[in-house]
Amino acid sequence: LLPRIIVSIRKFFLTCLTFVMKKTKGYLVTILLLVGYLAYFIAAMCYRFDDEGSRRLLGCTILGVVIAARSHIKRGFNVFLEKVTGSSSLTPVWKKRENTARFFLRWLMYGACTGVMVWVIVDKAIKEPNNLRSLPGIVIIMFICLCFSTAPNKVNYHTIFWSVGLQFLLSLFILNWKTGKDAIWWLQSRIDEFFDNSDGGSKFMFGQNYKEHFIIFGAMPLLLFTNGMMTLLYYCGVMQFIITVFGNFLNFILDTSPVESMAVAAGTFMEGITALTAFRPYLKSLTKSQLFLVITSCFSSIGSAFLAILAQMGVSIELIIGAMLISAPATFTICKLMFPETSKKKHVKILDIGNEEKSKYVNWLDAFQEGSFAMLPVVGNIVVSGFTFVCLISWVNNTLAWFGDRVGIAKLSIELIFSYVLYPVPLAMGVAPEDCRRVAMLFGYRLGSTNIVAFFKLERARNNRLKYLDYMLKTGGNGTVTYVNDDVILDQWGVTLPLGFISERSEAIITYALCGLSGMLSVAIHLAMMGAFLPKRRKWLSEIAMAALVAGNLANCLTGCFACEYSCHF
Repeated sequence: LLPRIIVSIRKFFLTCLTFVMKKTKGYLVTILLLVGYLAYFIAAMCYRFDDEGSRRLLGCTILGVVIAARSHIKRGFNVFLEKVTGSSSLTPVWKKRENTARFFLRWLMYGACTGVMVWVIVDKAIKEPNNLRSLPGIVIIMFICLCFSTAPNKVNYHTIFWSVGLQFLLSLFILNWKTGKDAIWWLQSRIDEFFDNSDGGSKFMFGQNYKEHFIIFGAMPLLLFTNGMMTLLYYCGVMQFIITVFGNFLNFILDTSPVESMAVAAGTFMEGITALTAFRPYLKSLTKSQLFLVITSCFSSIGSAFLAILAQMGVSIELIIGAMLISAPATFTICKLMFPETSKKKHVKILDIGNEEKSKYVNWLDAFQEGSFAMLPVVGNIVVSGFTFVCLISWVNNTLAWFGDRVGIAKLSIELIFSYVLYPVPLAMGVAPEDCRRVAMLFGYRLGSTNIVAFFKLERARNNRLKYLDYMLKTGGNGTVTYVNDDVILDQWGVTLPLGFISERSEAIITYALCGLSGMLSVAIHLAMMGAFLPKRRKWLSEIAMAALVAGNLANCLTGCFACEYSCHF
């Protein structure tokens, strides 16, 4: 009897569940979760609404609602448009009105943007004339790109004007205005809180003393965790929303195709390989100019995953976020000068970014795990390249020192060579002349290997500066210093600072300029991947690989130039 009762009860509940699921069209669990969250949200808002946490909860809730309901919002807008105009698309009369409004709005925005740029330049010339040292560098970089352009007569100067204008405006907002700086500071605090969550995992796997070998046991595992979360956000549609909004903004302002605009936006927030994979279905339809831009965007930014490593190395997240945002219009400036669009090919409309990739995951947990696993080769590349290139640099330096000694040149090294060969680059970016050689060394490291190696060297220069400041503080500013070649010796302490240090201002500028994967190793990795995606264009990809590397480095330098404009605020 008891088994029959249990079976009957089970059938009853299954029948009820099937009925409810049918009526709710399979969204029963979602509805229950939404009702539960709504109850929690109302309770939280009633309990306290006067602190940062409550405002954060409100903002995230509104953003979540917009992301979840974006398709319904778009459908509602189309219905509204149809009621107003009598059609779901604009009629010829409304199109004529739209074109007239666009014409006047376009020239109004031209004037407003030009006025802002002139105001910034004049204001800096009066208050901080040293910050204008990078202004000739901006002109020189753009002129070099135009000289080596594949079709200088086809350059779309509307795109160039607005890409430069966006860099001015973004730099002004992020580095100069209190609202922008507060927003970046708030974002930095939230990212720091997120990164702190990996501390427990590192302690569990490697013990309480894992920070004694922090790069390998702290920063690298954090990279796995960060990319797992990025993939989870991608699965939930959050990243697609952010990329689409930013991409459509660039598309509207710069008059570029939706694919290349969103690809650059994706490269800003996602690691290059992940961004290329997400846009794989659209790569075959791109023109050469658009494909050149997409490849360069992988070199000109670092993506959010690498943000984890750099933050753990002590690099300011505030500077990295600013560099990531400003690098997007800088990439358009360089690429559309070097490789302007010459074809009249119709723009491909993007229906769903990375839908093919999203369908690979079974659920959110699978997306998180696969995202973490996907970074294992990247972590391996970082560890191997970091170790081997540092060893290689040491061997090359010892070899060069031996050869230099044969002809009476003391301490000949790869750093010394780079410091002279690349000296004009930091000088054009507005770096102080006394720091240019040391900054040029960092460029050499990034170009010859990866930006991780360059940031390792930058961290050493930062530590040297802190030691120097501590030395001067504890000696009352009377401590003597001896300069031997590029080394700095703190006489009273008997401490040598190898290759010296650079000023805080120069450090900020070079941090902006190093926030890109514009190294030889990155070229090899991305070229192999693009060749697999586009086998019929493999030969052409090989031909433009070095040009894309140069374009990525120039975009980073252009970002550094704009950082110099507001360097007094670092």
